[in-house]
Amino acid sequence: MKALILRYSSMGDIILATPVLDILRNKYLGIKIDWIVNEKFKEAIERNPKINRVLSFNNKKSLSDIRKKISNEDYDFVFDLHRNRKTRYITKKFKNVFKYNKRVWERFALVFFKKKYEKIIPIPHLYFQALGKAGFNIPLTYKPSFYIDRDVEKGVLKRYRVLKDFIVVSPGASYFTKMWPKQYFKKVLDNLDYTVVILGHGEEESKISRFISQGNTKAYDLCNKLTLEESAVFIKRAKVMLTNDSGLMHLAQCFKTPVVAIFGSTTEEFGFFPYATDHVIHEINNLKCRPCTHFGKKYCPQKHFKCMLDINPEDVYNSVVKYI
Repeated sequence: MKALILRYSSMGDIILATPVLDILRNKYLGIKIDWIVNEKFKEAIERNPKINRVLSFNNKKSLSDIRKKISNEDYDFVFDLHRNRKTRYITKKFKNVFKYNKRVWERFALVFFKKKYEKIIPIPHLYFQALGKAGFNIPLTYKPSFYIDRDVEKGVLKRYRVLKDFIVVSPGASYFTKMWPKQYFKKVLDNLDYTVVILGHGEEESKISRFISQGNTKAYDLCNKLTLEESAVFIKRAKVMLTNDSGLMHLAQCFKTPVVAIFGSTTEEFGFFPYATDHVIHEINNLKCRPCTHFGKKYCPQKHFKCMLDINPEDVYNSVVKYI
């Protein structure tokens, strides 16, 4: 048996698609599974032993090369868990293609007309529906997974052996409207009498990390100093994770690490929430303009940014403290 999975991006979405691997393996023990992914995000799955081949691309030509490489493969199942023009470019050559429901019209109605979903469904459960179309009977108990190499974990623990009991903080996000103000993060951390490890990647996140750790002797700024796999070591061992709605948030579910999440322009109705672990979501529910987007925006369309500014740091602090 052979299967092909298409989920190109982003990191969080890819992690949320990993339960599909367990479902396939549990029904067909010897099944060979290939996964096509954007090169930028392949680290999210490259250690996963349930995948036969991780096929990564970084431009149109390399995606074309993958298409040629697998053109003669006789896949029993092709699961399109992304559904866009680039996945159609691959799937149109195959039979037995099963696509997940992106709830496009429901999402559109929620963002533009504020029509609430009849039911909040975690994104992995939407992926499961694609497998249901292929005849799989699926209990909703499967959880996301992320694999850490033992030597990598030992290396991180040796390098940072001073860190034992701690929380992790991820103050960044892909868009401005998904980021709680850095001053608020700093206020929470400064009031905590506890070791804090700050994770993230990128120039902007590095600036935020330096700001919120400044003057705090118990804050360790590891932004831009770790790979995704090394960051996962800290998330796995943390007492709790304080985070914006970001890709790193979904890693916590893989290790049952509790999550205190802050949602601004997005809402859990879209399905991207830490459903598989104990969690608290801080959000402002009575704003008529929210959600203003599915992905996030570079600026607040209403120019007041109340969805983030009105979230009280003291309330977030109290949520974090209950886990430590």
